[in-house]
Amino acid sequence: MDKFYYWLDGKEESFFPTASVLEINENNHDELKIEGAKAWLDCLGKHTGRFVSVVPQESMGKIIILEGLAWEFSKLKTEEGINKFANSYGLLGISTPGHAEINKVKLKRDLYSDSSYFIDLPIGQSNCEPIELWHFHIKQMQRILKLYKALISIHKGEMEESEIEDKLLTVKEPISGNCQILWWDGSWTGFTADEKEMEKEVDFLKLAQGLLALKVNSIGNQDIKMIPETIITGKPPLGFTIKEWKYTPHLIRAIYHDLWQVVSNNEPVHICENLNCKLPFKKVKRQKYCSNACKQEAFRIRKDPEKYGFTKEQVK
Repeated sequence: MDKFYYWLDGKEESFFPTASVLEINENNHDELKIEGAKAWLDCLGKHTGRFVSVVPQESMGKIIILEGLAWEFSKLKTEEGINKFANSYGLLGISTPGHAEINKVKLKRDLYSDSSYFIDLPIGQSNCEPIELWHFHIKQMQRILKLYKALISIHKGEMEESEIEDKLLTVKEPISGNCQILWWDGSWTGFTADEKEMEKEVDFLKLAQGLLALKVNSIGNQDIKMIPETIITGKPPLGFTIKEWKYTPHLIRAIYHDLWQVVSNNEPVHICENLNCKLPFKKVKRQKYCSNACKQEAFRIRKDPEKYGFTKEQVK
């Protein structure tokens, strides 16, 4: 059994160190003694930064109901929200970069205008994670949920297949024989395609379906560990059955495992009607907005759209 673990079926208490947001810099690094902070700062080319850290380390055991965890994670927008989430669930579980990863990120920082350089960092134990890393994974989750929503809409006939290329995915010009598959905002999905294959007519629907399945499965269903339990039933032929209890040492896998359940169960997803948000969320009854804050902001926008950069036609 791993030192820290998240039960994926709510069997009993999960055990992990809680975390909180703090600033780490050259002046307090030695005092705080947070392992890995210096490597992250070097990785990002900074001398100071905001981190989600397990210091002061406080391990806790609690029963976590994973259902809804992916939705909760995708709704995080502020440092305050991230801090509250980390207080409840701990660190994501992205390994502290070693020498090779630091050099790779430094190289990729010059290639990407966004935080796509985080995309290949391995999952593992760590004591701190930069706030930029959290925002990167939150946005990844939001993009995946939007893609999932679009595929549902296409299946229902509410959206044309051609809109995938226009609004969701694009293909970057080939480099060394491979084309990068990008999100609509120009950030990298983490996937590439052979240049020769992309020279043919691209089926963006199949591309989107494959990307969704691979993206969620590669994190949510990999390295999931199991513990068997014998349950006496007294029924033939054996008189017992074997139950497998699943767990993972890493929060990020638990989040994506919950997302896999969402996709597998064909759960509906809705888009927040606040024009300044437009994030996916799980609707409750007649809910139109992902939060009360968005509901209030949408009201202010309707009252004075020009003040917020919108036209009257957009808010109708």
